[in-house]
Amino acid sequence: AIVTLGALGAAWLAFDARLGSKRVSRARSANLRARDRSIHRANPIRAGETVFLGDSITSDGDWEAAFSHLDSRNRGIAWDTTADVLERLDESLDGPPATVVLMIGTNDLFIGVPHAQTVRNVAHVLDRIAEASPDTRTIVQSVLPRTDRYHPLVAPLNDALSRVCGERGLEFVDHTERFAGPDGLLDPALHDDGIHPNGEGHRVLVDALRPLLDRT
Repeated sequence: AIVTLGALGAAWLAFDARLGSKRVSRARSANLRARDRSIHRANPIRAGETVFLGDSITSDGDWEAAFSHLDSRNRGIAWDTTADVLERLDESLDGPPATVVLMIGTNDLFIGVPHAQTVRNVAHVLDRIAEASPDTRTIVQSVLPRTDRYHPLVAPLNDALSRVCGERGLEFVDHTERFAGPDGLLDPALHDDGIHPNGEGHRVLVDALRPLLDRT
């Protein structure tokens, strides 16, 4: 049978509905992500710094301004998954840092990484920090609410991340109530695109972290 353009179009739409276009978009970002990693490697973490580690939500933040007294460094890379952070983790442990503030996992939901694999990856990240830099304080933040069909996956993931932190005696910051609107989805006042916090959203993040990070 001859495959028509219409059939190909329908097949692409079906593929898109199954996360295909998301994976393609992530693949297209590979060069940008590699460039960010190259810049990070060229500027190693110094002893005593505070490292903010994660994906684009972290990358968007002006942590150096918000926590200038802590010698903050931004190690967020757009589109990163838990596997990506695990793979590049050692590049953020030079120094070593005094504190690592981690938020990661929402892109795993977006591209269909199995829940158990995401949790395992985060556990490996936390164990690697403890192994390579035992004096580093680690703070793990929850995955933020979303506005799309992946939102129902957020709460089970955060429950698992909280459990993983509890098993290791680590601090877990649950942002759910701060960021959820009346319907439980990401508060419209705190985002512009359904996923990423806007300026007000980042102020909420900073205000939530400040009591922890200002604690000596």
